[in-house]
Amino acid sequence: MRLVNQTLWIIGFTAMGAFGSASAQEQVDSTRLRVIQRLERLARAPGFDSILFVQDSMRVAEIEAGRGFGGGVSADSVVAELIALPGFTLTEYDGGAATFEAAKRVLTLIAPDGGRARVSSEGMGVEADTSILYNEETGRLQTVGQSTFTPDTGDPIESASLIFDISEERGSAFGAETSYSEGGANWLVTGDMPFAAADSSFMSHARFTSCDLEEPHYHFETDEIKIVGGNVLVARPVRLYFADVPVAWLPFVAQSLSQGRSSGILTPRFSVNDIVRTSGRYRRRVSNIGFYWAMSDYSDALVALDWFSQTFLSMTGSLRYSFNRQFLDGDLTFRRYWRVDGSSELALDTRHNWDLDERTQLRMSGRYASSNDFIRENSFNPAEVTQSIDSEGGINRRFNWGTASVGANRKQYLSDDRTEWTLPSANLSLSTITLFRNASSDARFYNNMTWSGSASLTRRTLDRVQPDVFSFSRANTETTTGSVRSTLSLGNLSLAQSVQLRQSGTLGVPEALLVMRESETPALITGSPVQDITDSDLTWQSSVSYQQQLIGSTTITPRLAMSGNMFRSDTSAVASSLVSAPARVSFGGTLKTDIYGFYGGFGGFEAIRHKLSPSIQYEWSPATSPTQLQQQLFRSRALQPKNAISLTLNQTWEAKRRPPEGDSAVANAEAQLDSLDLAANTQPSPSDGPTRLQQGQTVSLLALRTSVLRYDFVEADSIGAFLAGFETTRLSNQISSDFLRGLTISVNHDLFEDKEVDGQLTRNFAPHLAQVNLGFSLGSNSPIFRLLGFLRGGDEGETPAPQAEEPDVVDPFEPTGTTDESSIIPTGRRPLSSTEPARRGDRGGWNANLSYSLQRPRGDDVMMSQ
Repeated sequence: MRLVNQTLWIIGFTAMGAFGSASAQEQVDSTRLRVIQRLERLARAPGFDSILFVQDSMRVAEIEAGRGFGGGVSADSVVAELIALPGFTLTEYDGGAATFEAAKRVLTLIAPDGGRARVSSEGMGVEADTSILYNEETGRLQTVGQSTFTPDTGDPIESASLIFDISEERGSAFGAETSYSEGGANWLVTGDMPFAAADSSFMSHARFTSCDLEEPHYHFETDEIKIVGGNVLVARPVRLYFADVPVAWLPFVAQSLSQGRSSGILTPRFSVNDIVRTSGRYRRRVSNIGFYWAMSDYSDALVALDWFSQTFLSMTGSLRYSFNRQFLDGDLTFRRYWRVDGSSELALDTRHNWDLDERTQLRMSGRYASSNDFIRENSFNPAEVTQSIDSEGGINRRFNWGTASVGANRKQYLSDDRTEWTLPSANLSLSTITLFRNASSDARFYNNMTWSGSASLTRRTLDRVQPDVFSFSRANTETTTGSVRSTLSLGNLSLAQSVQLRQSGTLGVPEALLVMRESETPALITGSPVQDITDSDLTWQSSVSYQQQLIGSTTITPRLAMSGNMFRSDTSAVASSLVSAPARVSFGGTLKTDIYGFYGGFGGFEAIRHKLSPSIQYEWSPATSPTQLQQQLFRSRALQPKNAISLTLNQTWEAKRRPPEGDSAVANAEAQLDSLDLAANTQPSPSDGPTRLQQGQTVSLLALRTSVLRYDFVEADSIGAFLAGFETTRLSNQISSDFLRGLTISVNHDLFEDKEVDGQLTRNFAPHLAQVNLGFSLGSNSPIFRLLGFLRGGDEGETPAPQAEEPDVVDPFEPTGTTDESSIIPTGRRPLSSTEPARRGDRGGWNANLSYSLQRPRGDDVMMSQ
């Protein structure tokens, strides 16, 4: 039978699997009988027997919609009913014509003009641009012309011809081409496949590369490839070519193809120069020699060796765990170095996170290196050499009445061998408490007042490498700071109190230095007994303020405050115990407002708004009557009256985007519902009554923030110079924009130049660019490039469609980075890299980071740095 110029569907039902089997075909009479019986039952009136109409609704819907393997081919209700029969496997044949030789039991499916012949079953499919031949007696399926085999799992295989033995479940493909993802790259493999089965496959004269060009820049060639169980690939021998020039040869290559984690031997890393040295001074290195153990689905371990000739031998051990049900995960990685001189070094990295319950979190991360010099001499990672080695940990707990946290931090700087400790760092924040709670309609002036409080305690130590002769600038220090704050608010009236204690200590000061002070013979000081000296400063403040709104966003906040401080020092004879300074009373106020300017739009912006936010603060404090001891201890500057004014200015330029064309403001507006209409059971429509217009998106084109400028009239009068009253000598401006989210620009100017003339210090107004810090990051998804359509393959001005978030499919236990030989301190953390392998024809994203810093001290004899 031959059908020409039409699409033929032959529905085969088998019970043995893909593409049908001979045993199933032998029961053709019983199958035909069952189909006829089912058709007779379908001819009955509906509702005769509901059991007869139980069908697979999903399969019927797919057939009725024409979503079979053949695409847009539709089927009638009879076909839909046949497909719904239980206990059978569906095999679909699609082609322009078909011939069936009944005597030889051979079916030939011929491809239509410009199309392909297709056979599909249970997720697997075979296509050919000429014809597909199936011999029932031999159980073989053969394709003629360019063919494609699509397995139920895995990537499609292109070949010049394909032969598959269904009974033995093996086949052969000539001129095969396929791809697979490994190591974040998409590898293209071509060659002949004389034998392919479920347990093993062979390829000959194969070539594979990750370059998707028609003429790849490089490729590997091998004579034989064996794939065992789809898990292990072994090739021999392997040759590396750059274009058509051979550059390397290996006797064999073994690579795991299994998905997920599995225990096994790590792949050693070495270069060609490690095998054949080009110089006698070259130091060979072989790393990643070890074993990976996947203990369970929740933990794993790794042990690896690294040999660096004439330098060291190291061993790396790593243990990681992730118990999601207990909200517990972490890792511990250590590395021991044995140097050639017999000494040893230790590096450590660890991280642990545990959510004990919904209110308690425990976090800890630590890094340690026993020798800073060893890192500077042997690390190939520039970031590791220039950055600090940080460790931190803490616990946070939320209560009904507040939040408490305790933590610690350690920083080890490689540049000058100093170590900073913060231990402990405790904070307590109380939840806001409402006093005399009452309804707003019945509340009196004292009802619904709120109170909040907080406390903190911090201890910091700084350890340096001590010189042979003691120096205060190089001495170890310790600073302890504690504070308590409280705020009581009643409407716009606010009452605040705070107390802070700061204790600064210098450790290991020679006692002889305290006696001799400025000694001209440091030898007398060296080796003498030492002691710690401390200075304590206690400050307190109580203030009351009231915020009053004037017009729009303009507010004025008058403020009355009383403050004082106490001081003691181990090196002061008059302040061996706490000495109190005179209490200071100050009055002031703050005036804030926003000034707007509106301009016409341009391009894709409907309008531009310039927002100017000035803030003026005034503070006045009368003179005090200090005692002689207070004048000697606190100096006149801290005791003199104050009459100061401060100015802060921030500016933003904002733009409103034009709404997209075709959007209806009425369709997107929210109807204002009338309660009377609702009571009358009337359903309002969006056209009934007023509606809210659609609001366009507002973006910040440019934001400019200027630091505070402070002037003291009393200081200017006491010195007799107007410029002497400026307490702010350096002005800072910071610039940012929504179109460059990673942009950070900071510009600092020195406003005045101080010179000594005839023993008098004079100040001149001479602005000088002192410092510039610039940093920004750009990427393929940056807003500025999305706006312009630049470097995205689209037209200018085209807004790309938002991309769906890709699922994170990376194995959390992937040991990448643990055995990285470029760094001395190991890391067990997962690298922040792309988790989705590149696809052929896709254009990858890009990122760029740039930072620039300029230092320009004032003076011709001082060189600037950048």
